[in-house]
Amino acid sequence: MGRFCLRSPQLNPLSGKAQQLPIINPFDRHGRVFFASWMSFMISFFAWYAFPPLLARTIRADLRLTPEQVLNSNIVALIAGFLMRVGVGPLCDQFGPRRVMTGILVCAAIPCGMAGLIRNVAGLYAIRFFVGLAGATFVPAMAWCSSWYDRNAVGTANGFAAGWGNAGAGVTYFVMPAAFDSLVTNMDLTPHVAWRVAFIVPTIMLLSAAAFAFFLCEDLPTGKWSERHLIAGAIVDEPAAAPVASSSDSGSDIEVKTGASTPTPPAANPDKTSEKGRAAAMAAAQGQTISTEAYEAGIAPTRMEVVQKPTLRGTLPLLLAPQTVMLALPYACSFGGELAVNSILSSWYLKHFAHLGWTQTHAGRVAAIFGLLNVVTRPAGGFLADWIYGKMPAGRGLFAKKTWYMFLIFMQGIFLLAIGFAGPSLGPVGLVGLVCAMAVFMDAANGAAYSLLPHVRPEINGILSGFVGGSGNLGGIFWSVGYRFTNYAQGTWIIGVGSIAVAVICMTIPPISRSQRLAGGYMST
Repeated sequence: MGRFCLRSPQLNPLSGKAQQLPIINPFDRHGRVFFASWMSFMISFFAWYAFPPLLARTIRADLRLTPEQVLNSNIVALIAGFLMRVGVGPLCDQFGPRRVMTGILVCAAIPCGMAGLIRNVAGLYAIRFFVGLAGATFVPAMAWCSSWYDRNAVGTANGFAAGWGNAGAGVTYFVMPAAFDSLVTNMDLTPHVAWRVAFIVPTIMLLSAAAFAFFLCEDLPTGKWSERHLIAGAIVDEPAAAPVASSSDSGSDIEVKTGASTPTPPAANPDKTSEKGRAAAMAAAQGQTISTEAYEAGIAPTRMEVVQKPTLRGTLPLLLAPQTVMLALPYACSFGGELAVNSILSSWYLKHFAHLGWTQTHAGRVAAIFGLLNVVTRPAGGFLADWIYGKMPAGRGLFAKKTWYMFLIFMQGIFLLAIGFAGPSLGPVGLVGLVCAMAVFMDAANGAAYSLLPHVRPEINGILSGFVGGSGNLGGIFWSVGYRFTNYAQGTWIIGVGSIAVAVICMTIPPISRSQRLAGGYMST
């Protein structure tokens, strides 16, 4: 079975989760959720980073901003994303990722549409703060994909959704200057008016994505988010609380039914000493019937973790666990580093290569390469994590995923050191080439992180996704402050030193806790 498909994917018959990624099939319900996840995230990133391409010269001149005020506005946008990402995790677990995604998109569209009202630096800070809320769509995007894709495909799905979504930061460097230039050249608008009108573009895109997610997608493969605990009886080691519709693979006869009044295992009196008999006995105990085909396909009814209603008492110890640190600290270096570098890259190129005649538009287009690499490199990080996981012996897959994650963080640090120390003396080919090489490891690390995360405490998947995602924003704030008080080159090598140190330290932390490993569970292996 391949990891990708063009038609309906093969499903885990117990959970309804896809075991393949219908990568370009928005007509399939799993493919439609994948499409809504990455497209909503991409448009949000587009809006979040709609300011930097025009801040380099046009907005800066129009509002008479100092370089420090420009950097401060970048930090303000990151603070908003951090606060929202942390807060949105519990909302995903409470109301479901689809509704949360829709809410964020609509809320971000309002200040984005009001960008034309900015008259001074205070207005810029306020609008960038509220538009920065759009960055939180990453959390429901990851939680939504994790709810629809099985453990052997979740890294690939999350990697592609996040990678293609991240590309919005690159797309905006093309679209916003192009929209501005078109308004000035073809519509005869003044720069003072044109940059304000240009923000209509991301506003319309945000509202369109919200409508698609809300009206054309579903909460879970098994139904409504509010009914997930009723359906849980089919997939956890508890009796079913209500009848649940059968879940079948569209390409096979594999089928599992729940809520049957008289469970019927494959054999009338299964031998409970055999593996097959134990599977059938477990199915009967859970009020299920499991077909011989399902068992032979390697899908035994092991305990499958279900997202729980968030409580502070139950969640706080898990967020303080070493495994959370193992996920969050490296992500603060990879995604946080990406946010910080992306915020200054256009300005760095414009300043460094001004003597070569580089314009704001040209510097923005070259800087866009950094974000657009996410289309390939971030999915590659998640895909390779899943591939490595599948190649490892039983019980070693999670350690291999963690090792891959830390290797990428370490290599990212090496290239950041090279950029920081050698960058000021390099020409366009050398500096841009080093930045692109570094981006390969940085983006892949982001993808690897969300291949590993669904295995760590899946019962708080939304909260953990938000916490780790928020750590990325917090890292972005921290590294951006470094740029604020140093310079572009020095701020870059500082991120490199932090990345190497974090990779070495986190390599010593087990991927899941001893208590989770002993408790078992579908995602803990």
